[in-house]
Amino acid sequence: MLKAMLIDDEQIAIDVMEILLEQAGGVTVSGKFLNVLEALEYVQDQGPDIIFLDIEMPGLSGLSAAAAIAERCPTAQIIFVTAHQEYAIDAFETGAFGYLLKPVSAVRLSQTLERFKKKFGSESLYPDHAEESGSEGGGARLDEAGGASLVLKVMGSMELYGPLGQLITWRTRKTKELFAYLWHAGGEPVYRLRLMDDLWPEVPVERAQTLLHTTIYNLRRILKQIGFEDCVRFGDERYWLLTDDRIGSDYAELMAIFNRVQFITLEQGEKILSLYRGDYLDTEYYGWAIARRQKMRDEAAHCLRGLAERADEPLRGLFLRKLEELEQVQE
Repeated sequence: MLKAMLIDDEQIAIDVMEILLEQAGGVTVSGKFLNVLEALEYVQDQGPDIIFLDIEMPGLSGLSAAAAIAERCPTAQIIFVTAHQEYAIDAFETGAFGYLLKPVSAVRLSQTLERFKKKFGSESLYPDHAEESGSEGGGARLDEAGGASLVLKVMGSMELYGPLGQLITWRTRKTKELFAYLWHAGGEPVYRLRLMDDLWPEVPVERAQTLLHTTIYNLRRILKQIGFEDCVRFGDERYWLLTDDRIGSDYAELMAIFNRVQFITLEQGEKILSLYRGDYLDTEYYGWAIARRQKMRDEAAHCLRGLAERADEPLRGLFLRKLEELEQVQE
Protein backbone atom coordinates (compact mmCIF):
# COMPACT_ATOMS: atom_id res chain seq x y z
CA MET A 1 0.00 0.00 0.00
CA LEU A 2 1.36 3.39 -1.01
CA LYS A 3 1.27 6.38 1.32
CA ALA A 4 -0.02 9.72 0.04
CA MET A 5 -0.02 13.24 1.44
CA LEU A 6 -2.61 15.82 0.36
CA ILE A 7 -1.76 19.53 0.50
CA ASP A 8 -4.41 22.05 -0.53
CA ASP A 9 -5.77 25.22 1.04
CA GLU A 10 -9.35 24.14 0.23
CA GLN A 11 -10.83 21.46 2.47
CA ILE A 12 -13.32 20.34 -0.19
CA ALA A 13 -10.47 19.70 -2.64
CA ILE A 14 -8.74 17.49 -0.07
CA ASP A 15 -11.97 15.60 0.65
CA VAL A 16 -12.62 14.96 -3.06
CA MET A 17 -9.06 13.73 -3.67
CA GLU A 18 -9.27 11.40 -0.69
CA ILE A 19 -12.49 9.88 -2.05
CA LEU A 20 -10.96 9.45 -5.52
CA LEU A 21 -7.88 7.75 -4.07
CA GLU A 22 -10.05 5.41 -2.01
CA GLN A 23 -11.95 4.45 -5.16
CA ALA A 24 -8.71 3.92 -7.11
CA GLY A 25 -7.33 1.61 -4.41
CA GLY A 26 -3.76 0.81 -3.42
CA VAL A 27 -3.18 4.17 -1.74
CA THR A 28 -3.74 5.26 1.84
CA VAL A 29 -3.86 8.93 2.80
CA SER A 30 -1.44 9.35 5.68
CA GLY A 31 -1.54 13.14 5.92
CA LYS A 32 -3.88 16.01 4.96
CA PHE A 33 -2.80 19.64 5.27
CA LEU A 34 -4.32 23.03 4.53
CA ASN A 35 -1.02 24.71 5.43
CA VAL A 36 2.06 23.86 3.38
CA LEU A 37 4.51 24.80 6.18
CA GLU A 38 2.92 22.25 8.51
CA ALA A 39 3.11 19.71 5.73
CA LEU A 40 6.85 20.28 5.37
CA GLU A 41 7.39 19.19 8.97
CA TYR A 42 5.42 16.00 8.32
CA VAL A 43 7.39 15.21 5.17
CA GLN A 44 10.66 15.30 7.05
CA ASP A 45 9.38 12.96 9.76
CA GLN A 46 7.22 10.48 7.82
CA GLY A 47 8.30 10.33 4.16
CA PRO A 48 5.20 9.72 1.99
CA ASP A 49 5.54 8.07 -1.42
CA ILE A 50 3.27 10.51 -3.28
CA ILE A 51 2.39 14.11 -2.53
CA PHE A 52 -0.64 15.68 -4.20
CA LEU A 53 0.23 19.36 -4.05
CA ASP A 54 -1.91 22.37 -4.92
CA ILE A 55 -0.02 25.18 -6.68
CA GLU A 56 -1.90 28.34 -5.74
CA MET A 57 -1.86 28.65 -1.96
CA PRO A 58 -1.40 31.62 0.37
CA GLY A 59 2.10 32.17 1.72
CA LEU A 60 4.34 29.52 0.18
CA SER A 61 3.12 28.35 -3.24
CA GLY A 62 3.19 24.73 -4.30
CA LEU A 63 5.92 25.42 -6.86
CA SER A 64 8.14 26.98 -4.19
CA ALA A 65 7.32 24.21 -1.72
CA ALA A 66 8.41 21.52 -4.20
CA ALA A 67 12.09 22.37 -3.72
CA ALA A 68 11.76 22.28 0.07
CA ILE A 69 9.99 18.91 -0.13
CA ALA A 70 12.74 17.48 -2.33
CA GLU A 71 15.35 18.49 0.24
CA ARG A 72 13.49 16.84 3.11
CA CYS A 73 12.24 13.73 1.31
CA PRO A 74 13.89 13.20 -2.10
CA THR A 75 12.10 9.88 -2.64
CA ALA A 76 8.64 11.48 -2.48
CA GLN A 77 7.11 12.06 -5.91
CA ILE A 78 5.07 15.23 -6.38
CA ILE A 79 1.88 15.37 -8.42
CA PHE A 80 0.63 18.92 -8.81
CA VAL A 81 -3.12 19.48 -8.65
CA THR A 82 -4.45 22.84 -9.83
CA ALA A 83 -7.27 24.54 -11.68
CA HIS A 84 -4.82 26.60 -13.72
CA GLN A 85 -3.25 24.90 -16.75
CA GLU A 86 -0.88 27.83 -17.35
CA TYR A 87 1.30 26.47 -14.54
CA ALA A 88 1.97 23.23 -16.41
CA ILE A 89 5.39 24.25 -17.79
CA ASP A 90 6.60 25.48 -14.41
CA ALA A 91 5.33 22.29 -12.78
CA PHE A 92 7.21 19.98 -15.12
CA GLU A 93 10.37 22.06 -14.76
CA THR A 94 10.42 21.26 -11.03
CA GLY A 95 10.80 17.56 -11.92
CA ALA A 96 7.29 16.71 -10.75
CA PHE A 97 6.03 13.21 -11.48
CA GLY A 98 2.65 14.42 -12.76
CA TYR A 99 0.16 17.24 -13.19
CA LEU A 100 -3.61 16.98 -12.68
CA LEU A 101 -6.16 19.63 -13.59
CA LYS A 102 -9.12 20.34 -11.33
CA PRO A 103 -11.75 19.02 -11.28
CA VAL A 104 -9.65 15.85 -11.12
CA SER A 105 -10.81 13.05 -13.40
CA ALA A 106 -10.97 9.61 -11.79
CA VAL A 107 -9.68 8.09 -15.04
CA ARG A 108 -6.76 10.49 -15.24
CA LEU A 109 -5.89 9.88 -11.60
CA SER A 110 -5.94 6.11 -12.08
CA GLN A 111 -3.66 6.41 -15.11
CA THR A 112 -1.20 8.50 -13.14
CA LEU A 113 -1.19 6.01 -10.25
CA GLU A 114 -0.63 3.09 -12.60
CA ARG A 115 2.31 4.91 -14.15
CA PHE A 116 3.72 5.48 -10.67
CA LYS A 117 3.34 1.81 -9.71
CA LYS A 118 5.06 0.65 -12.90
CA LYS A 119 8.03 2.86 -12.13
CA PHE A 120 8.32 2.59 -8.34
CA GLY A 121 6.22 -0.41 -7.35
CA SER A 122 2.93 -0.65 -5.48
CA GLU A 123 4.32 -0.89 -1.94
CA SER A 124 5.37 2.02 0.25
CA LEU A 125 9.04 2.80 0.70
CA TYR A 126 8.21 3.34 4.41
CA PRO A 127 5.41 0.86 5.21
CA ASP A 128 5.25 1.85 8.88
CA HIS A 129 8.04 4.38 8.81
CA ALA A 130 10.93 2.88 10.82
CA GLU A 131 9.08 0.13 12.61
CA GLU A 132 8.82 -2.47 9.86
CA SER A 133 12.15 -1.71 8.29
CA GLY A 134 14.13 -2.39 11.46
CA SER A 135 16.24 0.75 11.00
CA GLU A 136 15.86 4.39 11.72
CA GLY A 137 15.94 5.53 8.13
CA GLY A 138 13.27 3.20 6.76
CA GLY A 139 13.70 0.55 4.08
CA ALA A 140 15.52 0.73 0.79
CA ARG A 141 13.95 0.34 -2.61
CA LEU A 142 14.96 -3.04 -3.99
CA ASP A 143 15.60 -4.12 -7.54
CA GLU A 144 14.14 -7.35 -8.93
CA ALA A 145 17.15 -9.33 -7.74
CA GLY A 146 16.70 -8.09 -4.19
CA GLY A 147 19.63 -5.64 -4.20
CA ALA A 148 19.39 -2.06 -3.06
CA SER A 149 19.11 0.38 -5.98
CA LEU A 150 20.69 3.75 -6.62
CA VAL A 151 18.88 6.48 -8.52
CA LEU A 152 20.94 8.75 -10.74
CA LYS A 153 19.68 11.96 -12.32
CA VAL A 154 21.81 13.39 -15.10
CA MET A 155 19.34 15.50 -17.06
CA GLY A 156 20.11 19.05 -15.97
CA SER A 157 22.14 18.68 -12.80
CA MET A 158 23.70 15.42 -11.63
CA GLU A 159 22.26 13.94 -8.44
CA LEU A 160 22.81 10.47 -7.01
CA TYR A 161 20.39 9.06 -4.43
CA GLY A 162 21.25 6.14 -2.18
CA PRO A 163 19.16 3.07 -1.27
CA LEU A 164 17.25 5.02 1.40
CA GLY A 165 16.59 7.92 -0.91
CA GLN A 166 19.34 10.07 0.60
CA LEU A 167 21.19 12.51 -1.64
CA ILE A 168 24.82 11.41 -1.92
CA THR A 169 27.37 14.13 -1.21
CA TRP A 170 30.80 14.03 -2.84
CA ARG A 171 34.12 14.56 -1.09
CA THR A 172 35.44 16.54 -4.07
CA ARG A 173 34.16 17.70 -7.45
CA LYS A 174 36.56 15.32 -9.16
CA THR A 175 35.13 12.37 -7.20
CA LYS A 176 31.71 13.28 -8.57
CA GLU A 177 33.09 13.66 -12.09
CA LEU A 178 34.92 10.32 -11.92
CA PHE A 179 31.70 8.54 -10.95
CA ALA A 180 29.86 10.30 -13.79
CA TYR A 181 32.63 9.39 -16.24
CA LEU A 182 32.69 5.69 -15.37
CA TRP A 183 28.89 5.49 -15.37
CA HIS A 184 28.84 7.35 -18.71
CA ALA A 185 31.10 4.59 -20.10
CA GLY A 186 28.27 2.12 -19.44
CA GLY A 187 30.37 -0.47 -17.64
CA GLU A 188 33.03 -0.56 -20.35
CA PRO A 189 36.65 -0.54 -19.06
CA VAL A 190 38.48 2.78 -19.54
CA TYR A 191 42.26 2.93 -19.77
CA ARG A 192 43.95 4.64 -16.84
CA LEU A 193 45.84 7.07 -19.11
CA ARG A 194 42.65 8.09 -20.87
CA LEU A 195 41.00 8.82 -17.52
CA MET A 196 43.94 11.00 -16.58
CA ASP A 197 43.84 12.85 -19.90
CA ASP A 198 40.10 13.50 -19.75
CA LEU A 199 39.85 14.48 -16.08
CA TRP A 200 43.22 16.22 -15.62
CA PRO A 201 44.21 17.30 -19.15
CA GLU A 202 46.63 20.07 -18.10
CA VAL A 203 48.25 18.31 -15.14
CA PRO A 204 51.64 16.56 -15.46
CA VAL A 205 51.36 12.76 -15.73
CA GLU A 206 52.89 11.94 -12.34
CA ARG A 207 50.64 14.45 -10.57
CA ALA A 208 47.58 13.24 -12.53
CA GLN A 209 48.31 9.65 -11.54
CA THR A 210 48.40 10.61 -7.86
CA LEU A 211 45.14 12.55 -8.23
CA LEU A 212 43.49 9.60 -9.97
CA HIS A 213 44.48 7.16 -7.22
CA THR A 214 43.21 9.54 -4.53
CA THR A 215 39.95 10.12 -6.36
CA ILE A 216 39.41 6.40 -6.95
CA TYR A 217 39.91 5.83 -3.22
CA ASN A 218 37.37 8.54 -2.34
CA LEU A 219 34.83 7.12 -4.79
CA ARG A 220 35.19 3.57 -3.49
CA ARG A 221 34.82 4.81 0.06
CA ILE A 222 31.56 6.65 -0.72
CA LEU A 223 30.09 3.67 -2.57
CA LYS A 224 31.08 1.31 0.24
CA GLN A 225 29.26 3.48 2.78
CA ILE A 226 25.98 3.00 0.89
CA GLY A 227 26.40 -0.74 0.36
CA PHE A 228 28.05 -0.80 -3.06
CA GLU A 229 31.47 -2.12 -2.16
CA ASP A 230 33.78 -3.28 -4.97
CA CYS A 231 31.74 -1.54 -7.68
CA VAL A 232 34.82 0.20 -9.05
CA ARG A 233 37.04 -2.46 -10.62
CA PHE A 234 40.59 -2.37 -12.01
CA GLY A 235 42.39 -4.73 -14.37
CA ASP A 236 44.76 -4.60 -17.34
CA GLU A 237 45.46 -0.89 -16.70
CA ARG A 238 41.74 -0.09 -16.98
CA TYR A 239 38.98 0.99 -14.59
CA TRP A 240 35.28 0.31 -14.90
CA LEU A 241 32.10 0.69 -12.86
CA LEU A 242 30.29 -2.55 -12.06
CA THR A 243 26.67 -1.49 -11.63
CA ASP A 244 24.89 -4.87 -11.92
CA ASP A 245 21.99 -2.89 -13.44
CA ARG A 246 21.32 -1.45 -10.00
CA ILE A 247 21.70 2.20 -10.99
CA GLY A 248 18.47 3.51 -12.44
CA SER A 249 18.63 6.82 -14.27
CA ASP A 250 16.48 9.40 -16.01
CA TYR A 251 18.81 8.99 -19.01
CA ALA A 252 17.95 5.29 -19.32
CA GLU A 253 14.23 6.06 -19.06
CA LEU A 254 14.46 8.67 -21.81
CA MET A 255 16.49 6.40 -24.10
CA ALA A 256 13.91 3.64 -23.64
CA ILE A 257 11.32 6.06 -25.02
CA PHE A 258 13.53 7.43 -27.81
CA ASN A 259 14.46 3.92 -29.00
CA ARG A 260 10.89 2.66 -29.30
CA VAL A 261 10.18 1.01 -32.65
CA GLN A 262 6.50 1.96 -32.44
CA PHE A 263 5.31 5.53 -32.22
CA ILE A 264 5.63 7.36 -28.91
CA THR A 265 2.39 7.82 -27.01
CA LEU A 266 1.23 11.14 -25.59
CA GLU A 267 1.65 9.74 -22.09
CA GLN A 268 5.27 8.97 -22.89
CA GLY A 269 5.55 12.50 -24.26
CA GLU A 270 4.51 13.83 -20.86
CA LYS A 271 7.19 11.65 -19.34
CA ILE A 272 9.77 13.25 -21.63
CA LEU A 273 8.71 16.67 -20.34
CA SER A 274 9.05 15.48 -16.75
CA LEU A 275 12.42 13.76 -17.20
CA TYR A 276 14.11 16.31 -19.45
CA ARG A 277 14.88 18.83 -16.70
CA GLY A 278 17.83 20.14 -18.73
CA ASP A 279 20.48 18.89 -21.10
CA TYR A 280 22.62 15.86 -20.28
CA LEU A 281 24.97 16.76 -17.39
CA ASP A 282 24.25 20.38 -18.27
CA THR A 283 25.04 22.00 -14.91
CA GLU A 284 28.39 20.23 -14.61
CA TYR A 285 29.11 20.64 -18.35
CA TYR A 286 31.86 18.06 -18.57
CA GLY A 287 33.71 18.34 -21.87
CA TRP A 288 33.74 14.58 -22.42
CA ALA A 289 29.91 14.53 -22.32
CA ILE A 290 29.33 17.06 -25.14
CA ALA A 291 28.58 14.50 -27.88
CA ARG A 292 25.96 12.68 -25.82
CA ARG A 293 24.50 15.99 -24.66
CA GLN A 294 23.92 17.00 -28.29
CA LYS A 295 22.53 13.58 -29.19
CA MET A 296 20.01 13.66 -26.34
CA ARG A 297 18.89 17.16 -27.31
CA ASP A 298 18.40 16.09 -30.94
CA GLU A 299 16.47 12.96 -29.93
CA ALA A 300 14.19 14.94 -27.63
CA ALA A 301 13.53 17.62 -30.27
CA HIS A 302 12.68 14.98 -32.89
CA CYS A 303 10.20 13.26 -30.58
CA LEU A 304 8.57 16.51 -29.47
CA ARG A 305 7.98 17.65 -33.04
CA GLY A 306 6.07 14.47 -33.79
CA LEU A 307 4.13 14.64 -30.53
CA ALA A 308 3.14 18.28 -31.08
CA GLU A 309 1.56 17.35 -34.42
CA ARG A 310 -0.70 14.76 -32.76
CA ALA A 311 -1.51 16.39 -29.43
CA ASP A 312 -4.37 18.67 -28.45
CA GLU A 313 -4.12 21.59 -26.05
CA PRO A 314 -2.79 21.98 -23.41
CA LEU A 315 -0.30 19.17 -24.19
CA ARG A 316 0.49 20.56 -27.63
CA GLY A 317 1.52 23.86 -26.07
CA LEU A 318 3.75 22.06 -23.54
CA PHE A 319 5.52 20.11 -26.27
CA LEU A 320 6.06 23.21 -28.40
CA ARG A 321 7.35 25.20 -25.44
CA LYS A 322 9.94 22.56 -24.58
CA LEU A 323 10.88 22.24 -28.26
CA GLU A 324 11.41 26.00 -28.45
CA GLU A 325 13.69 25.84 -25.39
CA LEU A 326 15.78 23.09 -26.99
CA GLU A 327 16.09 24.98 -30.27
CA GLN A 328 17.13 28.18 -28.48
CA VAL A 329 19.93 26.29 -26.72
CA GLN A 330 20.95 24.85 -30.09
CA GLU A 331 21.30 28.32 -31.58
